[in-house]
Formats: sequence, structure tokens, C-alpha cells
Amino acid sequence: MSYRILTRDEHFRSNGPKRILALDGGGLRGILTLGFLQEIENTLRQRHGGDAGFRLCHYFDLIAGTSTGAIIAASLAMGMSVEELIGHYQRLGREVFTKNWFRQGIVRARYDERALIDQLKRVFGESRTLGDESLRTGLLIVTKRLDTGSPWPLGNNPQGRYFKAKPTDTWISNGEYPLWQVVRASTAAPSYFDPEPITIASEPGKKPVIGTFVDGGVSPFNNPSLQAFLYATVHGYGVKWKIGADQMMLVSVGTGAADPSQAPSYIAAQGALRALFSLMDDCASLVETMMQWMSCSPTARTLDRELGDLGGCVLGGVPLLSYLRYNVNLSAQEVTALCPTAAGEQIASLSAMDIPDNMDVLLQLGAAAAAQRVQPDHFPESFDLPKPAGEPGKRLKYVKRADQPVVAVQLAMDTDGFTYRKWGATQKCKPGDWVVNNDGDVYTVDDSTFQRTYRPTGRGAYVKITPVWAEAAATAGSVETKEGKTHYEAGDYLVFNEEDGGDPYAIPADKFESMYEQAD
Repeated sequence: MSYRILTRDEHFRSNGPKRILALDGGGLRGILTLGFLQEIENTLRQRHGGDAGFRLCHYFDLIAGTSTGAIIAASLAMGMSVEELIGHYQRLGREVFTKNWFRQGIVRARYDERALIDQLKRVFGESRTLGDESLRTGLLIVTKRLDTGSPWPLGNNPQGRYFKAKPTDTWISNGEYPLWQVVRASTAAPSYFDPEPITIASEPGKKPVIGTFVDGGVSPFNNPSLQAFLYATVHGYGVKWKIGADQMMLVSVGTGAADPSQAPSYIAAQGALRALFSLMDDCASLVETMMQWMSCSPTARTLDRELGDLGGCVLGGVPLLSYLRYNVNLSAQEVTALCPTAAGEQIASLSAMDIPDNMDVLLQLGAAAAAQRVQPDHFPESFDLPKPAGEPGKRLKYVKRADQPVVAVQLAMDTDGFTYRKWGATQKCKPGDWVVNNDGDVYTVDDSTFQRTYRPTGRGAYVKITPVWAEAAATAGSVETKEGKTHYEAGDYLVFNEEDGGDPYAIPADKFESMYEQAD
């Protein structure tokens, strides 16, 4: 591998730029999403050495999905390739969406959820939970609790408030929910499937509390991009990633923008459903507007004649993230342009979410649109995956990235200095040494080393200008430094400010790889 594969926990806690994938709901139109994802996977695979083992779960630190997007998101988080997922998806679509004249979706759900449950258990297993460490990256599934009317974003961040319950708690942790059941809850679209009950609290001698969950698409987040951004940045969720166009990239993929002229409305109940789905489309449009407004985006589309594509208009004046949006308009004009062989009658039915016979055309549409619209330069090199940890004992030359400044102040006081505990040992700060804040990690640096290796870039801000030489540690150990001693684990980096091995220290692998890059 030409890149380092991270664990789920490393995806959440490692430093460096973050990458999010957000996948819309839309029933069986989700196979159009897979057409885009196949092109994205191929593009990113070539960027990272062309290895056949490359997976989107290696690249993205968080994969979010609503409804059918939840099925895709969970499958990708497990490590499936897009090609493998297409096979599962086609089988699920044909076995679950079987018409039954006794189920018309008006007073009774159109489809039997037991077939869907069987397929979800086949793909995800019965025992795998949302907190299972077999999920290789961050996963966020959007559902809605019907009995309280509140959206429930369910994620696998180990630092999340409800991820793990204490022994004295009566509520059941999100991490313990069966994965298949969480996905099933997110896909319980009104009129298509019955709601999914999940036991959310249990106490001996008392009746368990059961929440009733429906499709996350009937929340404001059928397009989960905004919810994913909130999950990653709002401190209450516990992820706390940095914002900024160079710190976060969110890739959003749709299931096709439905043609409203094709929606059924032949009886009052169907008219009410049409109104519901129209409201979902309105929410999706608002989410797209907000995401373009907050970001810089090479794929920004014209929202309407009045707003245009919001070019030059950014909330707060500074982009909060980089944003990519890929989708297809299911109007006859665009479908015919992308897929000339599509028949007129079938084109009129493509907006439907439950016609298995449309899957082949929808997949072709997604692939054709992706071939035109997904460009390698949409994915900046600054978001490329970190290179693998160095071969133990092999010392290489590195430079600190220019976007990794520190804040520092010299201890220029009449003092004998001070000692403090860090890196498993006692450290000493001498008079004249520097107190450094490196992105929240505070420590001291010997004055002669700091003066030689850093230069000021602004008031109190410094960047490192000299190279280092580093190697991955084969075993755990400790190293004597100018400030004291640093203990390290196998795989951490032993770093030297001097080519001959002088002025050593140690840095955890994830921090080193986020701050340094190999010198030319």
C-alpha cells in the first residue's frame, strides 16, 4: 500500500485534514449513487497508487447516509468495494421491492419489511453492532424517532455522549444497537415500510422503553450533508474536527433529482404523500444552498435565477469547508443526453423509488454523469491519505508542512525555570527556553534548538524551517531529549533535528504524519 490504512478510532482522532462522504436517500435510485461512487473510487485509487485493495473507507474519515444512503454508507464502512456493493444492492432491490396488490401504501405499507430485514441481516450480519470495531471508519446514519418527532443521527464515534452507557445507566448505548436495525430504521420510508421499533432503555422490573423509528428522509436531512457537517464540528457530538477549506472536505452524492411532473396524485392520500415528498425536496434544496453558502466548491450549481451559484458569497466571508456535490436531474432532457438509449416510458418512471426494472438505467446514468463530472482535481492533494509509517530502522528526511505553525513565547524571566510531567517522564524548562503551543499540544523547546529551527511569521507565530530525519520505532522504548525523556510505543516516530542523529525526540505516528511530509 502506498498509504497508511487507519482504524476507526484513528479516523476520528488523528490530526490533519478530514474527508466526509454524505449519501442521500431515494429508494432504489440509490444505485445511481453507486454509479458516481464507482468513478470516485477509481479516481482516488489511481491517486493512491492503483492498489486493487483500495476502499473508500480508507479515504473517508466519516461516511454518512440517510435511508438507501444508510445502506450504502454502512456497507462502505465495513470495507466493501463499490463493485461488490452493486451486486448486493441489485439483489436487495429485486427481492425486497416485490409488488403486492394487498399492499397499496395508503393504509398499509406497500412492502413487507421482513424481506428487507432478511437482506440487511445477510449483508451486515445479525450480531454486528453500530459500535463494532469491524467498521473501518466513521459511520453516521440519519433516522427519525416518530414518537418524539426528533431526528436521531446515530454515529460510531467512541467519544460520543451516547455511544457507551455506564453500568448505572438505564438507557442502551447507541454503540450496542444492531447495525442492521439502525439501517432498517433509516430506511423505514412512510407508505413503503412500517416503522422500526428499537429498545432504547431497559431497567429490571420495568417495562422497556421502545422508540419508533422511521426513514431519516422525513427529517430535514434526506441529504445528510449538513447533519454530517454538524456531527463533525459541533462539540456536543464529541468529534470536534477543525473547520476550514483546507481542513475539511465533504463529498455529497445524490440519488437523482426527481422530476416533480411525474409524481402521482390520483387520490387524496397519494396527494398527501406527494406533499410530504415535495417538502423533502424543499429541505434537500435548502441543505444544498447552505452547503454552497458555507464552502468553496468547484461543483457549485446554479440554485435559481436570483441566487445563481452563490459565487463570491460565503457565509462569514471565509469558507468553512471544501464541498463537492454530484447528482443527476431526472428530467427527460438530461436523462436523454446522458443515456440516449433510454425509452421515453421508462424515463417518465425514473423518479419512482421502488421500480427494480429501472436499476440498470439508473446505474448507467450515474456512471455516465460521473465520467463527465468527477474530475481528479476536485480532490486536492492536501487531502491525500498519509503515507505509510516508515519501515522500522529506515531513517528518512522530512519537512514540516507550511500549514503547521506553532504559537510560542520565550521564558525570558528572572527564574530558575520549572519542571512538568509529559510523555511519561519529567521535563525541564530552563530560563530562555520556549513554551510552545502546537495545535493544543503544549510543551517546551530548548532555546538553541528553537532559535535554529524556527522563524517567526507573525506575532507569536512560528514555522519550522529546517528538516528532520525520522524513522518508525520497531519496539517501545524511551529517548533522552534536551528537555528530559520521552517514552514512545512501537510504530511511533523517532525524530532527529540533526542528520547525524543529534537532538532526538519522539512523536506518535498519527501526529507526525499529519504534520510532516517526506522531503524531495
